[in-house]
Amino acid sequence: MTDRLGNRGSIKVFIIILIIAVSAFVLISFGKPYYKYYMLGSHTRDLLKSEIGNTDTIRQQILKDAQDLGIALDEKNLDVTLDKKIIRINATWSETVDFWGYYQQKFDFTMKEEY
Repeated sequence: MTDRLGNRGSIKVFIIILIIAVSAFVLISFGKPYYKYYMLGSHTRDLLKSEIGNTDTIRQQILKDAQDLGIALDEKNLDVTLDKKIIRINATWSETVDFWGYYQQKFDFTMKEEY
C-alpha cells in the first residue's frame, strides 16, 4: 500500500509546491509596480500636507522619492502647479515586468494628487 501511494504522492506534492511557488512569483512580480505606485502616492500626499509652498522643492522631493523606490519618473513627466493655494501634481511613468525574457507586460501609471 505504501509503494502505491508513496510514488504518486511525492509527485503530486512536488507539482503542488511548484505551482504554489510559480504563482507566488507571478503575484509578487505583478504586485511590485502597484506597490511602488501606492508608496509614491502616499509619500506625495504626506509631502503636500507638510506645508511646503515651493513647487521646485516639492518637485525635487517627489523625484527623489521616485528614485528611492526605483520608479523611472522623469522630470518632464512630472507637473507640479500652484493654483490659488491648491497644489496639483500630475505624474506619468511606465514599468515593464519581464518573466525571464519570455513574456513582458507594460504597465502605465498616472498619479494625480492635489492639496
